[in-house]
Amino acid sequence: MAAIHLQNFSGVAEFRVGDVTLSAGDDLQTQRNKLARIMFDAMYQFVGLLDTDGTMLEINHAALEAAGIRMDDIRGKPFWEARWWGVSGQTQALLRELIHRAGEGEFVRCDFEVYGQLAGAETIVVDFSILPIKDSNGAVVFLLPEGRNITEKKRAEAEIRRKNEELQASRELIQRQRDELQCLYDKLAVEQKMSERLLLNLLPYPIAERLKARPDLIADSIPEIIADSFTDVTVLFADIVAFTQFSALMDPEQLVALLNEIFAEFDNIADHWGLEKIKTIGDSYMAACGLPDPAPDHAGRAAHMSLDMIDALARFNRRHGYSLQLRIGINSGPVVAGVIGRRKFIYDLWGAAVITASRMESHSVAGRVQVTDATRGLLGDRFLFEERGEIEAKGIGTLHTWFLTGTNPLYTETGDTSAQ
Repeated sequence: MAAIHLQNFSGVAEFRVGDVTLSAGDDLQTQRNKLARIMFDAMYQFVGLLDTDGTMLEINHAALEAAGIRMDDIRGKPFWEARWWGVSGQTQALLRELIHRAGEGEFVRCDFEVYGQLAGAETIVVDFSILPIKDSNGAVVFLLPEGRNITEKKRAEAEIRRKNEELQASRELIQRQRDELQCLYDKLAVEQKMSERLLLNLLPYPIAERLKARPDLIADSIPEIIADSFTDVTVLFADIVAFTQFSALMDPEQLVALLNEIFAEFDNIADHWGLEKIKTIGDSYMAACGLPDPAPDHAGRAAHMSLDMIDALARFNRRHGYSLQLRIGINSGPVVAGVIGRRKFIYDLWGAAVITASRMESHSVAGRVQVTDATRGLLGDRFLFEERGEIEAKGIGTLHTWFLTGTNPLYTETGDTSAQ
């Protein structure tokens, strides 16, 4: 059989590749052996040849250079005693186990951390395997160890894992922060709703909305006045007669509980007839109808409320064995209503009609509802009256007044404010 024709032999008898000299006079088998050696040494993987006991027979340059050793240093010695495996006794024991398994005909593979050129200082990670080589009868005659330096791959994988862990930690942190912000937002929303409910308990809804929109509340300037004029309003004042003497025998907690029960019932009556509760001062109760939303029948609603208040107090007396009485005054006319100041807001009323309504209460009689001519004219025949005549009202002068005694049975009103 003719030898392989090599272009490199043009004009030369031989040339050298590594430790192998190729000659033009080599026969085919010699050329093949030399070429195989060139391929063996040129491989970047670590490749060697062991006998079945693990004794080193041959190894390529890549493996030798990786450890900084020579072939003469390891040839004929146990593979596990080579410099690569001196990392630990555990590493050498594992290698011996793999050699034994490969000698039994098993292909084995695992990653090893072994020494590189700086033995004792630098290690590399190798993807290591042992392939059993068998003869024609199937018996294992050699072992082919192979290793690939995957140190950079492992470092890259470790870096990817670290980045992924950082990313996951960041994601979890963001999720926790999002949950915390959502929790804070939910709490803020609850507190805002609570604040709005409290504000609506103090102020009518339109006034509360206007107040929330005022930027001057957090500024140092004089706040803008919220004040509106209403031409058709009925104002009601009520006072518990001789309450100062009555309360002198009670402790403060009992007194507050008593007033709370009474005024809570008055609040229900105000809601039923569509009146706006303005305020309570001590044992006095003030309400108005026709503001902040106009009400055509403002006087009638206030009259109904006054009669219901007297009935409610009578029921209270029967429950608790008291004999309390109300003195109520009502007047109708134009007023100014709004909120002034910067803190502790209260929706209040101003005007002559308000003062007159207050005088109607203070100059009334226990158990009676006193109204002015203005209110009497608006109520017409729907209610029953007893003419009181002229009285002298402090700071006002002579006023002609009436006592409201009840509703006219010829008329029926339900108090359904939505239908008015």
